[in-house]
Amino acid sequence: MKIITVLAVLALGVWIFRILFPGDEKLIRKLLVEAAETAAIKPNENPLFKLAGANKLVGFFSSDAVLKVEVSGVDVRSINGRDDLLQAVTAACATLQEAKIQLHRIHVNVDPDKQSASAQFIVTAYLNGGSDPMVQELKLRLRKIDSHWKIAQVETVKTLGM
Repeated sequence: MKIITVLAVLALGVWIFRILFPGDEKLIRKLLVEAAETAAIKPNENPLFKLAGANKLVGFFSSDAVLKVEVSGVDVRSINGRDDLLQAVTAACATLQEAKIQLHRIHVNVDPDKQSASAQFIVTAYLNGGSDPMVQELKLRLRKIDSHWKIAQVETVKTLGM
């Protein structure tokens, strides 16, 4: 009976430890989901809330972040640093009435040094109430800065159809 009690207490301790101190992969997944939720725009959202959301979204990125994303109908667009990113996100928010963002097939690999990582996933965006989504596969590099994961690089994964 004592062995069962000890094992139960040990299992409970491990479970509590994992909740209080999640691994880097779990933290990165949470960061990506939070970034997607922050990028979403509700219908008829107040412009001040859109601006606040843009500022919060930029906070998920490192100060020297580099984005090379292929935008449909446009060539690859490069964004360097938080200031350029804030300007691009603010401009996009001004033209959008609604944006629903979903992430699928998230794969995260934390480097052995535990200070950098990569992530790859598919993002689906429904814009302005449309039923035809914009779908892109993205590859990210992340860095741990002051004990927090930040997105340092984003690029579109080219597929055969692109």
